[in-house]
Amino acid sequence: MGIGVDIIEIKKISIAIERSGQSLINRILTANEIETIGELSKSHERIAGFWAAKEAAVKAIGTGFRLGILFHDIEIHHDNYGAPFYIFKGRLLKLLNEKNISKTSISISHCSKYAIAMAIFD
Repeated sequence: MGIGVDIIEIKKISIAIERSGQSLINRILTANEIETIGELSKSHERIAGFWAAKEAAVKAIGTGFRLGILFHDIEIHHDNYGAPFYIFKGRLLKLLNEKNISKTSISISHCSKYAIAMAIFD
C-alpha cells in the first residue's frame, strides 16, 4: 500500500503557463485532459489539480518521476458523478503490475490559492 500527497500554489502554475504557454500544458497533460480542461472554467486551478494528482500518484508508488515514468503515463478522468480516477499507461502501468497494485483512489481539491491531491494505491 502507498499513499501520496501533493500541494501546489495555483499562482506557480499560472506563472509557468505564462512563460511556457502551450508547451508546458502539452508536457504535463494528455490530449484527453486538455480537452476536458478546455471545457471547464478556472482552467489554471484544474491544471494545478491535475499536476498535484500526478505528483501524488508517483509518490504513492514510491518512484517519483524516475525510471522512465512520464506525466503522460498518468491520465485523470472523472466518472458520471465528477469523482476523479486514474488511467495508467506506459512504464507506470508496467510498474503497477509488477508491484501487484490493482486498486487506486484519488481525491483532488483546490481553492483560490492552492491545489492538493491525495492518492492511495493498494
